[in-house]
Formats: sequence, C-alpha cells, structure tokens
Amino acid sequence: MQNYRNGKWVDQILSQRREDGLWGNFHALSRPVSGKSYTTEQAIRRLYYLGYTAEDEVIRIVLRRMEQCIKGELAIDDYSEKKHEWSFFEKLMLAAWLRIFEPQNKTALEVAYQWAEIVEKAFSGGSYSVADDIAAFTEWKGRKPKSGFETGFGMFYHAALLPKVLSPKTEDLFLDYYLSKPDGMYYIYDQPLNQLPEVFASRKSSCYIAAIEVLSRYDKAKDKLNFVMDWLNANRNESGLWDFGEKAKDGVYFPLSDRWDKTTRIIDSTYRISKLFAMPCYCGHDCSKCITYIATQTNDDDLRRQSQRFYKERFGLDIPLEKFNCDGGRSKKVYELCEDCPFSKCCMEHGIDACNKCPEYPCKEILDYQEKYVNKCNQQERKR
Repeated sequence: MQNYRNGKWVDQILSQRREDGLWGNFHALSRPVSGKSYTTEQAIRRLYYLGYTAEDEVIRIVLRRMEQCIKGELAIDDYSEKKHEWSFFEKLMLAAWLRIFEPQNKTALEVAYQWAEIVEKAFSGGSYSVADDIAAFTEWKGRKPKSGFETGFGMFYHAALLPKVLSPKTEDLFLDYYLSKPDGMYYIYDQPLNQLPEVFASRKSSCYIAAIEVLSRYDKAKDKLNFVMDWLNANRNESGLWDFGEKAKDGVYFPLSDRWDKTTRIIDSTYRISKLFAMPCYCGHDCSKCITYIATQTNDDDLRRQSQRFYKERFGLDIPLEKFNCDGGRSKKVYELCEDCPFSKCCMEHGIDACNKCPEYPCKEILDYQEKYVNKCNQQERKR
C-alpha cells in the first residue's frame, strides 16, 4: 500500500496534536484553513484517508474519548451550539465516527439502533414519510423535532451511523432516499447522488466519491451503486488508472502523496478509487492490503516481483510476472489463482455475498482457509 502514513501530511497533522491526544474542539467538517489549527474531526478524517485505522494509537485515543463523551463520563470539549440540543447531536456525530473506525463498537451501536428504530418507522409505508418520522421522533424523545438533523436523515452522520442495523427492506429504501435527495448528503456533497458529475477530473467528483464511500458500507450498496462503478470504469486512462485532476487538491481527500504532480496525483486517485472496488473477498480477505492488488493499481513491477517471489517461496509456483494483475476478488479482473475460488461459488449457490452471512459459518473449510491465508499472506506491512 502507498506509504501515506509516513508522509508530510501526517507529520503536519500530528505536530498540532495536544497532549491529551485531541486537536482542540471536535466538530468542524469544513476544509482545513491554511494557518489555522485542525479540529479533532478534521484531523481524524484526514488521517483516515491517509490510511490510519483504529489499530493506530493516535486514533484509539480519540475513539476512547468519544466513547466517554457518549456515555456522559467526560466531555470531549466545551463547545456547543444553541440552535441544537447539543448533547443529542454530539452523540449522533461521535457514534457515526466510531462506526467508521470500529463498525462493531458497542457504544456506537447503541446509538445506531436507537436511530434505526426511527428510520424503520419513517419508511414503514414504503417510502420516506415526514409525518411518520416526526411521530416516531416525538415518541422517542418526548418532544417534536426542532433541528434539521432531527428529521430527514440527510446528513453524513446519519449515513455513516446506520450500516448493518436496518432491515433489508428499509435499507433498500434508505439508500434510494439518499441517492435521490435533491441536496445530496449534507456536509459532503450538495447535489443528487443519482446524477453523476459532468467532469470526472474535478474536485466535485472527489466530493461525490466521498458520499459514495459512505453509502458503500451498506449491504445493498453493491447493486445500488453499479452505475457509479460503470462511470468509474469509463473514466480510466489508457493505463487503466484514474486521475481526479489538479483541482481535486483540497486538503481533505487529496493530496495523499507529499507531492501533487501528475504522476503522484494518478497514484493517489487510483489508490482511492481502487478501495471502492476492493471490497473484502467472499472469504473475508482484505484486497486493499494485498501486494498483487496494490501492484495492479499502481502498475508497480517491483511489487509484482515481490508477489512473484512470495508464491515461488511459499508454494513453489513459477508464475510469469504479467500474471500478477488483479482488481480485487469481486472484480471482473481477478488474480488467476482466484478465478476458481470455491468460496465465491459456494456463496453464489447459497444466494449470499459473503461467507460470514452463511448460517453454517464458520464451516471447517473456511476456518482452515482463513487460518492459513486470509490477511496473513502476501500482505504489505505497516511501517508506522
């Protein structure tokens, strides 16, 4: 994987970190302003795109503080806005970020399931109903909604909070609702998500993809977002890579590399788009860490040779260098050793999209395979 975790942007962010592990007030999803300090929210969002996860101490410290705030044990800052019931909004916001970094976080899931009940009732008639939404909210909170975030589910935070907690029927309606909202996803993109940007190489496209990245975490997303994948495939360059263009540099999603010339811009753009294609394989393998996959996305023959050596030393296989090409285990261009994957065939036969959704999971076959191979072989190592 690209070494974004050790670059100058990370150094810049970490240099502003306070002794308590935060970056001042938490909330602000606007673009960072040159000469001004990051908010904690801006910092963890930027670190997320630079490859940081819940495994990293700098992120873990923030996540634990967020949990404490949700539980009422320790405030995350002394900021508030009078137009909102701030503690209520804060729980939504913090739980959403917890679920981005830790999807199974129990504290965040408690908040998610509370909101999920409102969503289920608001869509119970087969489409979104303002009246049903208000009635459900009033029953929950003992008062009518008064702030914009309390009805409508139009924010980034609602979308980030609710993957895998809605019923399949409601999730289907919920995604349709987000895709067709005239004003897009608040904080991220302000136009309908079912309308593709006119120009791919643009900051607008980068922001559009940010909203799609949020929706891609839903189980129903694969079918709903086929039109986006077709658009992305149609905008590959002659080398099969992507370029969001010079103006995509915004200090949020780009740049990832230390420089922002055409070469590194294409690498950065391709890395980001490839993560959308590299959903975990049916078996659970994370393609985004696989050397063969990364070599393909960055067209890096040194990485291909590294992968070639791995298969020679581990399995005694002499595989030509040109065979090391893969767009991810769920893509049309998979590594040839994955073409006859028994787990993908088994999932298709059972009508599921991952082994872990099978009532027999984990079966002996997947246990043996995961123990030997899943995220344990041919992986790019972290360096920070």
